[in-house]
Amino acid sequence: MNLKLAHKKYRGYEQLYPIKLFYTSNISVIFQTALVSNMYFISQMLYRKFKGNWIIGLLGTWQEVGDARSGGSIPVSGLAYWISPPRDLFTFITEPLHSLVYTVFVMVSCAFFARYLICKLEYG
Repeated sequence: MNLKLAHKKYRGYEQLYPIKLFYTSNISVIFQTALVSNMYFISQMLYRKFKGNWIIGLLGTWQEVGDARSGGSIPVSGLAYWISPPRDLFTFITEPLHSLVYTVFVMVSCAFFARYLICKLEYG
């Protein structure tokens, strides 16, 4: 993109200044959320099927919460735990390493999607 520069004192003097913008919109956040949702789904499915396997444990270990009707589960270890957001502000403060890893993961993955995938989609 070219930015047109003009000066108040020197009328008629204009110069184009090329700049590169890192415009990202919200599509990179949508891609990042879809990636995490798919990782959760695959990790939960594999954990339920192969509970004792240590390789599956690296992807995520899940704990059932609530009653039998709700069927909810939360990641308690593995990759799924590290890319999950802290549950509340207290957890965010008391688990600073988890909070830092999650924050860095979200920023890096959104920047990756914005830079590489969206630019490829828009510019070929």
